Amino acid sequence: MATPQQKENTPVSSSPTAKKPAAKSDKSAPSHVDLLGRIREALKFGNSQQVRDALNTLGRLSEAEQKSLLPELKTTCLSGDGNVLRKMAEFIGSAHFNDLDNELARFLSDRNNEQLFFATVAALAKKKPANALPVLVAEIREQDFSKPGNRIPDAVHLLTIYKDKSLEPYLLEKLQAADTYADYRSGILKYLGEVTPWSETLKAQIIKLFDDEAEPLTVRGSAAFALGKAQINEAKPKLKEVLKKIDALKSNDEKKRYTRFRMQVISSLILLKDNDVKEILFAMARDDDDIVRSRAVHQIGLLKMPDARELLEYKSKYDPSPRVQREAKKALQLLDDKKIVEEPPHEQ
Repeated sequence: MATPQQKENTPVSSSPTAKKPAAKSDKSAPSHVDLLGRIREALKFGNSQQVRDALNTLGRLSEAEQKSLLPELKTTCLSGDGNVLRKMAEFIGSAHFNDLDNELARFLSDRNNEQLFFATVAALAKKKPANALPVLVAEIREQDFSKPGNRIPDAVHLLTIYKDKSLEPYLLEKLQAADTYADYRSGILKYLGEVTPWSETLKAQIIKLFDDEAEPLTVRGSAAFALGKAQINEAKPKLKEVLKKIDALKSNDEKKRYTRFRMQVISSLILLKDNDVKEILFAMARDDDDIVRSRAVHQIGLLKMPDARELLEYKSKYDPSPRVQREAKKALQLLDDKKIVEEPPHEQ
């Protein structure tokens, strides 16, 4: 039998019939039932700002709770407010269910709201509903490829994600047209790299484009990468020849102009599994230009070359550039199959 003192010291929780102290209520934090009701009312009766706020709150609900709002959400998709539609596109892209995906095709057809277009493209890249593809094809055909703008690169990139070949002849014409803006030509080349296999004619055209020194380096670099993505092994001699020409340049300033292009060529050779790439990257990792070294070390890390460990360890400790040191440390983590831990940049 416990003494009065023992009873006094016995914890409350040890008694099977004892009640735990009630948690302090927070009236400002509604339950999900209340929150669901408030969102439903805002979607039905709120002004544009209240509807947008409600859409921003949907992420706090479970998937089942979100789906219970489908009637209100489908009605919201018909809103005349572009900002509301943009929020709807963002939600549809992040939703784990596909019941609203077909609404994105109608959003894409809106020619007046640029922000809605970009939000819709991002959502379509995740969901890829089939009914949006004809709208996307029409969107691309209606654009002026001779003037800089925002919609064409995103639209062509989205077509790349769909991997639809129906526009290949049309985009090939635009690639070869003299008045097509250079950035658009690069986007078309990235698209062509994804839609394979290539015809013999297309192979010859892209190799010729890569080899043409009158073309902008951005276009030639995209052509190089497309050749690698499409696994055009016939391009290897041309790619290596260009690297030799760059390495033979006497001026360091001139070499710097080719830095990005050079990496695109090397990336193509990597995609083609060329045996000489390792020595090329090792040589670049010893380059006097820290940008070249950094990109080479980054690429070595992505390739997880086991015989690069000593090089990477040296670079991680003794390279004069903090940037190269950071890339070498990341590369070592990749080599060891470890999660990359980002270091804060050093103050200069």
